[in-house]
Amino acid sequence: MREAARYVSVGQVIRSYLVECYWPGVTTAAYAETVDRVAATALPADGGVRFLGSLLVPVDEVVFYRFSGQSRTDVERACTAAELPFQRVLEYVTTAPTPHPA
Repeated sequence: MREAARYVSVGQVIRSYLVECYWPGVTTAAYAETVDRVAATALPADGGVRFLGSLLVPVDEVVFYRFSGQSRTDVERACTAAELPFQRVLEYVTTAPTPHPA
């Protein structure tokens, strides 16, 4: 007899922000330097904005930075403080599955 499938349910919903930066000619070195600067600038003590990570998509010459924070305005301020040129800030929702026993 086959073992019953494990089901998952949606865990806590977390609201976060995706910052889009169109960056023609981006290099991995320049990207890494910017990530270090953003990480050093966007700290929870600075208005509650937390840097969650980033993605470089070289073929599209775009970088996406992920943040959590109280508001879009707080994230925009953190990006400006980090001298991060950005085109837009989008709110997104993530969730993590919560496993249940079979």
